[in-house]
Amino acid sequence: MKKILLLISIVALSSVVYAQKLKTTVSDKVIAEWFNKGDWKAGFKAQPAPSVDKALLYDHYKKHPERWQKVFDYLKNNDLMKLPLGNINLDDNIIVKVQEYTTHEFGDQVLEVHRKYIDFQYVITGCEFMGCGKLSEAKEVSPFNEKKDWGGYNLPILPYYVANSGYFFIFFPQQVHLTNLQVGDKASVRKIVFKIKVD
Repeated sequence: MKKILLLISIVALSSVVYAQKLKTTVSDKVIAEWFNKGDWKAGFKAQPAPSVDKALLYDHYKKHPERWQKVFDYLKNNDLMKLPLGNINLDDNIIVKVQEYTTHEFGDQVLEVHRKYIDFQYVITGCEFMGCGKLSEAKEVSPFNEKKDWGGYNLPILPYYVANSGYFFIFFPQQVHLTNLQVGDKASVRKIVFKIKVD
């Protein structure tokens, strides 16, 4: 019995050590300093929304800085009001979607999640609510569709944020999100969405 308990303890300790090796060595302080300095925005004036996960952004940005620079260059160097509606492939890793629609009421909407792409959303004109929460706390209500890169979820308590031209939102695969919800009365919104490949 003692040998079994000793073996279990050794295996558990080995698992902890292995898990620690997998963790990033970058501290929260380093990530916060990088995030707050804002050089990664390449001069884009809008601010990251409070829902943006700093650690997830830091990790992906360090792996693929060229993708993020291309997004911010596109935002800075184009007249966003004159872009045609529809989808544009910037390259193999980034899809741009320009949309116009009318916001809708809160109801029984399904939260969504993506695995292949990160959603970068920026409201050019108008105003809407966007909600964001942890995938780990959500319940699946629609099975994930690999072809559409979409899964439906429910989360009883979801924080919402006002989205306007002063902020941009980033939704990672570890997050469920809901957008296009009206602030006050229904209103017209023009939005640009970047689908940034995860891998």
